[in-house]
Amino acid sequence: MSRFVIYVGMAFVTAFVGVSWAMRGFPMWSQRPVTELRPVALPKFGDAGDTEEKRKEREAIAQAESIKDPALDKIRLATLQAANAYSLSPCDKTMKAHLVAALTAYTQAWQRVLNCTSSRMLCPDANRTRAAATFSTALDNRVKEAVGKAFEQKGIVKADFPNSVHFDMLLVAGQNLWSDEFPVCAHLAAAGRRP
Repeated sequence: MSRFVIYVGMAFVTAFVGVSWAMRGFPMWSQRPVTELRPVALPKFGDAGDTEEKRKEREAIAQAESIKDPALDKIRLATLQAANAYSLSPCDKTMKAHLVAALTAYTQAWQRVLNCTSSRMLCPDANRTRAAATFSTALDNRVKEAVGKAFEQKGIVKADFPNSVHFDMLLVAGQNLWSDEFPVCAHLAAAGRRP
């Protein structure tokens, strides 16, 4: 019976403490004094270790993205469409001709923005930065990716393009694009069949 009395007493004490705690709004005690919350400036993603050069490059890219150039966008879209079409039909001579023409126009547009008639090694840094920023938009990134996939299909050779764009095309596209003739296309042409 004495155990029963102890358990009942513990139940009453627990109920009393719980009800009084609830009536006070369930307060929590802390060792630290309560102070006013102040905003803390957190570093932005990518800020750590940024140099002045990287910051200027980001600003130039943002500025290029904000400037709308319908003529350049038309060239970008034509190049994107031609690269995607060639990826789907690498043995089609018409698709190849469209890609060559579009990529040539794209590279010539880059040359106009670069505006460097002398050797590329002697070209001012401001011209290179402007050209790199102008051709670093989201659409340009899609163009470069599509051109890379098109050139993975093989069949585009250096001789397909005018000499005036050979060097700059490698800079614009961002990779070594030249390849050998696609063997499947050569076999199909020899057999007189179309893919």
